[in-house]
Amino acid sequence: EGRRVVAAETADGRAHEGTRFYLTMTLSDFVAALDPPPPPAVVAAGRGLAHRDFLVVALIAERAGLFPDQWIYVHDPEVRVARVTCYANWSAAMSPGPSTTALGLEYFCGRGDALWNRPDGELVALAREELERIGFSADGPGRVHRFRDAYPVYDGRYRERRALLQRWIGTELDNVQPAGRKGLHNYNSQDHAMMTATLAVRNALEGAAFDAWAVNTDREYAEEGSAREELEERLVPLRAR
Repeated sequence: EGRRVVAAETADGRAHEGTRFYLTMTLSDFVAALDPPPPPAVVAAGRGLAHRDFLVVALIAERAGLFPDQWIYVHDPEVRVARVTCYANWSAAMSPGPSTTALGLEYFCGRGDALWNRPDGELVALAREELERIGFSADGPGRVHRFRDAYPVYDGRYRERRALLQRWIGTELDNVQPAGRKGLHNYNSQDHAMMTATLAVRNALEGAAFDAWAVNTDREYAEEGSAREELEERLVPLRAR
């Protein structure tokens, strides 16, 4: 209503009223869901932002200590798997027990393509086969998890489309704070995505003016540099000018 979002309707049709809203769905879905709809140029900008989907085949190896890394990137053109994550190397609690290893074989794909539509049983079999081809094995149970819109796509026009949406949300909606990869269409790492959420909450609760859109894009968020001053500046973001 006017310059404020007054409620969010969930898939079951219930409306949840509120005074502050945090935008973590994709910008595309957000502008398409607004009622009344925003101007056509805003809807078109949202529709023009693309995303890459993602699936993980989780497998259990019946032994511990397969490799010391959290994940391994796979560059072998003979397999489809792009990355293998060893969850136990993040935390022992992420494997069923001390004598097992939980692995995630990660595949980049798009909704509706052949890989996304393969039955779960075939994907588990594919993951086991490809894991053996790169030198490991996992004979335990497997499960498939699909993730929509996992990666924002940086194509030739994403900057102008995102900038238009940023301006419109910032000037036309007083109580909406975007955050995260999807809400900002920023290919942020996990720690930077969580930082944007922190800034969004501080903006809403404290009336601050932190620029969540700039996280990991401006100098103060760059990972380079070892000086303590640079680190402090990155961890304590500057206010929007």
